[in-house]
Amino acid sequence: MKLKNKSKITPLIGLQWGDEGKGKGVARIASSLSKNDLIVRFQGGNNAGHTIWQGGKSYVFKLIPSGIFGRAQIHLGAGMVVNPSAFFNETKTIPKNISFLKRLSVSPHAVLILPTHVLLDSVSETKKGDKKIGSTGRGIAPAYTDLVSRNALRVGDIFQKDFKKRYQVLCDQHKKILLNLYKYKVSSEKFKKSEGNFFSGIKFLKSLTIKNSADLVAEILAKGGKIIAEGAQGTFHDIRFGNYPFVTSSHTIAGGVATGLGIPPSWIGGAIGICKAYATKVGEGPFPTELGGERSAVWCRDKKFNYEKEKFPNPGPNSKDEFRQGVALRRLGNEIGAVTGRLRRTGWLDIPLIKYAIKINNATELVLTKLDVLDNFKKIKVCTHYIINGRRTTDIPFDLSREKIKCVYKSFPVWRGKLEDYDNKLPREALDYVRYLEKTLGVKIIYVGTGPEEHHVVERYW
Repeated sequence: MKLKNKSKITPLIGLQWGDEGKGKGVARIASSLSKNDLIVRFQGGNNAGHTIWQGGKSYVFKLIPSGIFGRAQIHLGAGMVVNPSAFFNETKTIPKNISFLKRLSVSPHAVLILPTHVLLDSVSETKKGDKKIGSTGRGIAPAYTDLVSRNALRVGDIFQKDFKKRYQVLCDQHKKILLNLYKYKVSSEKFKKSEGNFFSGIKFLKSLTIKNSADLVAEILAKGGKIIAEGAQGTFHDIRFGNYPFVTSSHTIAGGVATGLGIPPSWIGGAIGICKAYATKVGEGPFPTELGGERSAVWCRDKKFNYEKEKFPNPGPNSKDEFRQGVALRRLGNEIGAVTGRLRRTGWLDIPLIKYAIKINNATELVLTKLDVLDNFKKIKVCTHYIINGRRTTDIPFDLSREKIKCVYKSFPVWRGKLEDYDNKLPREALDYVRYLEKTLGVKIIYVGTGPEEHHVVERYW
């Protein structure tokens, strides 16, 4: 896949609740980039996992941009929150024959996640009980909270003489909050280990190139290089414009590229939007097209994957029970959280939500992923409209979780056999589905994913 914008940054953004296949999209683009190009993360931390298949092996990157196996430069941008220990450990998973450290740089403005941030996140989420929002417990929200309250430590601070002193002051503040607000006393023995891992990560960070995000971007653009901004999570996890409060703590939409890198909005071109041929969601919050509804939401919250296998040895994608259809869809798509291992809730593609996502991201091209997962269904559905208070609409309510929504669906027949057997072509039924989405969404679909590996795609030819 070639980048459309040669003189501007191209954001690659998930148009759903994350897990759309952004990593594969970035990896495919990276294969055509040179050492003069750049792939950059601009928000989030190790609460997002991008799965890449390389040489028949699966890799999950939570902080490192998905272009790691290419030749382009890779950068952790100013809008990110970085857990030094997690970052260091992630670099160890990369094969030794892949040279990447000289291509890797980190912004001095990126916020550090301290061990106490992780405790604050997990303890506060546990205390919420039934009102929890589905946090990954990786310390993301507390780190961003410290940034907003002007207490945060940033990557650039690790080179200051008083870093350890400032670190200790902030840790002590966090421990007081844990004790006074949550009645949680930090175990000195367990914390010592976490702290040791943290400072090992700090030592690793000091060995890397620390570079201002805006300066790096300006240099690449001035030389005519190509830049892709790799989004984490998805549009509906955006802190302001997502399904609040069931969101992450950063701006996941294309507009976040400007603030996440410290650049003018005029440097950003049209986005490439990524969406699955169906929908998934991890954690709490509204999901209008969920197969099985509330039953599915509770199941995915409370059960483990192995238990699901025992309970439903053969749920069947064509069961009359929508809940069992959702179980089958989850299994066929291997829909388990790459970071947390949680079950992903599953449902049909939601046109009103995708249209909204396309609009606010200025998505000028689309990538449709995991169409092959629907091979085993006799028919697939798409939500075309909502019915809210007796009114038919495609408008997104201010608060999805407070509305009783009935979805209006359109059904499509499914192709025979497996997409991978069609020799990089799409059968008529698949083409009809893709063409309908193009016409309805008003945006060109540039390629369709037909399997997990980078080469499992069908380029646009219809």
